[in-house]
Amino acid sequence: MECRNHPGTSAADRCAGCTEPFCPNCLVTVKGRRYCASCKVMALSGQAPVFAQVTEECAEAGEALKYAIIGIFCLGIILEPIAIAKALSAKRMMAANPNLTGSGKASAALAIAIIGLVLWLLTIILKFSKL
Repeated sequence: MECRNHPGTSAADRCAGCTEPFCPNCLVTVKGRRYCASCKVMALSGQAPVFAQVTEECAEAGEALKYAIIGIFCLGIILEPIAIAKALSAKRMMAANPNLTGSGKASAALAIAIIGLVLWLLTIILKFSKL
């Protein structure tokens, strides 16, 4: 993550008010919480920075779960690697954007896809070993 105010500088933490990433130079501690300049003013005036947390479901996590479940029953050798890639992508997206939800779906998709892929590979190996 990069600091919102200083592109190219690594962010140290997120503001407790707006949840944007900032470097150590851009954050101040007020009443034990770290704030950016805009939110600091509200915190110092006695008002808690209240921003409507707009959360949104990570579509990538839902797609990963869908591919993982379908892959158990058909075309798993193709769908399970796609599900793994989508689940890992969803986890990266959620780490970068705290407003995205669906980490449980991404984790479930990753676990199901790995297990499904292993089962498909074992099935293929067993079929060809009997020939």
